[in-house]
Amino acid sequence: MATFQSDQIRNIALVGHRSSGKTSLAEAMLFVTGAIGRLGSVDGGNATTDFIPEEIDRKLSISPALCHVEHSGTKINIIDTPGYAEFYSEVVPCLWVADTAVVVLDGVAGVEVHTRKVFAAAKTRGLPIIAVVSKLDKEHSSFEKVIESLGTLPGCKAVAVQMPIGSEGSFSGVVDLLSMKALFGAGKEAKVQDIPADIAEEAQAARDALVEEVAGSDEALMEKFFENDALTPEELLEGLKKAVRTGSVVPVLCSGAAGLTGAKFFLDFVADVLPSPVEMPAWMGHRVNETEETVVACDTAAPLAAVIWKTMRDPFIGRLSLVRVISGEMRRDGQGNNPRSGQRERLTGLTLVNGKETSDCDGLCAGDMGCIGKLENSITGDSLCDAKNQFVFSMPALPLGMHTAAMRAESRADEDKLSGALSQVGEEDIGFTYERMAETGELIARGMGPLHLQIIKEQLIRKFKVAVELGEPEIPYRETARKSVRVQGRHKKQTGGRGQFGDVWIRLEPLEPGSGYEFVNGVSGGSVPTNYIPAVEKGIVDAMGAGPLARYPIVDVRVTLDDGSSHPVDSSDLAFRLAGQIAMRKAMLEAGPVLLEPVVVAEITCPDEVMGDVMSDLSGRRGRVQGTEPAGGGMVTVKALVPLGEMTTYSSDLTSMSQGRASYTMEMAHYEEVPSHQQEAIIARRKVAEEETE
Repeated sequence: MATFQSDQIRNIALVGHRSSGKTSLAEAMLFVTGAIGRLGSVDGGNATTDFIPEEIDRKLSISPALCHVEHSGTKINIIDTPGYAEFYSEVVPCLWVADTAVVVLDGVAGVEVHTRKVFAAAKTRGLPIIAVVSKLDKEHSSFEKVIESLGTLPGCKAVAVQMPIGSEGSFSGVVDLLSMKALFGAGKEAKVQDIPADIAEEAQAARDALVEEVAGSDEALMEKFFENDALTPEELLEGLKKAVRTGSVVPVLCSGAAGLTGAKFFLDFVADVLPSPVEMPAWMGHRVNETEETVVACDTAAPLAAVIWKTMRDPFIGRLSLVRVISGEMRRDGQGNNPRSGQRERLTGLTLVNGKETSDCDGLCAGDMGCIGKLENSITGDSLCDAKNQFVFSMPALPLGMHTAAMRAESRADEDKLSGALSQVGEEDIGFTYERMAETGELIARGMGPLHLQIIKEQLIRKFKVAVELGEPEIPYRETARKSVRVQGRHKKQTGGRGQFGDVWIRLEPLEPGSGYEFVNGVSGGSVPTNYIPAVEKGIVDAMGAGPLARYPIVDVRVTLDDGSSHPVDSSDLAFRLAGQIAMRKAMLEAGPVLLEPVVVAEITCPDEVMGDVMSDLSGRRGRVQGTEPAGGGMVTVKALVPLGEMTTYSSDLTSMSQGRASYTMEMAHYEEVPSHQQEAIIARRKVAEEETE
């Protein structure tokens, strides 16, 4: 491959709703430029950027993929991103390293739920945005209606820079409003011709509208436009480039279902209009052990600084790291220091990639992207730098995975391999996390939705031969006392030899919620020898592990040991420990035991129009709304206290309720008493579960 300089690089991320045509557009770019010899497809299971078995089986993108093409003296790095909401966490680092977001829209559906999400994310990042209307050869497609729907996105001034020739089944080509030429046909066979006479007037009107929008984005251009009632082709091109960089306009282009019709004009637009890394704002990073940010310019002559934005694993090579070079030059024979791990990495595995295919690469200039194999101590989000100039770059915050499932290995052999397998899966999928819950002992898997965790399960089986089951997590209920009681616990056993004797009196009192457990030594006169008091407390703590209602741990009580008796021969630590257990169990039975449930603070950010539905749904879950506040962009945040047991299906329910436009977070608040009718149902379920495991 030819050597490219920073100003010859274009980094684009294809984003949009699922099935909008992102992967097809990437495939068309690869085919038209000769990067691949055969056109693949999603339906055919042979698309270059959908190569994971789970992607091929489901015909959807799960993980971002990097590819590149050469066109008109530029190298275009293309990141094909997932469009399914459950894999949005994978889109975040793609927008971190891209220089332009290419929003792909279905010509029939227009702006969809995920379109709004990725558009807002690109705007927040300050990225230039262009739009491509795909599938214009499909029935009921409409270029004009899609542009209208783009106008509903906050901060989106959509303007056509191309127009389709024909519509639906008669869609046959594209008019480029910059060059005022027509492109007929698809793929490599497409021919540039003059605009047909029957649409020349329509094309001129569309160009005039484009000129007005571009002129209106810049005062100097506006003056020239008013003076001459027109802009020269050079002024229009330069004005459009500036308007795209500043986000003043969102140019809209055309494409057919397979991405081939209009592909050449799209490539021309990327090369001629979109910004290179040099034209983008410099990256900001902070040196190791410093908090103040420093400008890191896109300069190949500067010291090396690069970021890892995606980690993958190949069964033969091992860890593969997709990188973007921020400054300096990454050489195949070079090294890079990781400020996080403090380790030096060899860069001998430097390659270029097209999906899963790799090719040798001697080096990458500032602003370029590629892949490094076999890094030992570096993962997604890490930087690789010159030893004397080490920078850390902050990746944008990832959405929190709120969908949880209890993960259980199917066999002992699977259990032994599970921990290592999960560690590697977590490296690849930054939206997946897991933890062992101290309260229940369960392994809890967290993802963005049920499909996300189902795919994790399939990958564990396919890649690591680890079979697991997914189920609902156990809710960590607790038990406590309602009233104070004083009881005796007596353990006496005579077996013919030395006996066992321990006798204690304890007073059990309820404490304020959240107080935990308190033990008080109130013995006077030596009725319980001092050396046996720790054993009594151990027995009490033993009994607190399983309450009388449903064998959940006991909390928020004070236990006072105030009397007892001993035997000079038969008393022992074991006898007094058993006496403590007996006393505690007896006390809880008499103290009016109740069940406590965990309550979380949930914050739901949703569109204004579904706020009423969200609040009504929370009430149905026994939630108590604490307030609302505007979140910007037509969104509102609802804050509520909700029992954790009512949130087990909330992720999928909220997605359905809001059509995927809402998100939420939750964190533990406190424990509250379970209503009596709910308590009976929980106790019954617990007993059934225990009987099934016996």
